[in-house]
Amino acid sequence: MRVSSRAEADIASAFDWYQERGTDLGVDFVRCVDATMALIQRSPQIFRERYGGMRMAMTPRFPYGVYFLWDKGADFISVRRVLSFSQNAPAHLK
Repeated sequence: MRVSSRAEADIASAFDWYQERGTDLGVDFVRCVDATMALIQRSPQIFRERYGGMRMAMTPRFPYGVYFLWDKGADFISVRRVLSFSQNAPAHLK
């Protein structure tokens, strides 16, 4: 699994935002994202295609989606973005 620099920046930004709002809330957010990525790695096929072949997995507890591409033939996953549901996903995924 490859995580893009944009996805890493999304996670870091959300981490900072949640840390400012509660003790270790940012740490909880990162744990939920990690758990979601582990699920994606185990079973990418359970998430349906949405935007131009991009798939989305929702994080538990936090209103975020992990957007990724899955190359079934190469068995390769590329996490492209981690976006809040309040963001316009199609605009951010271009």
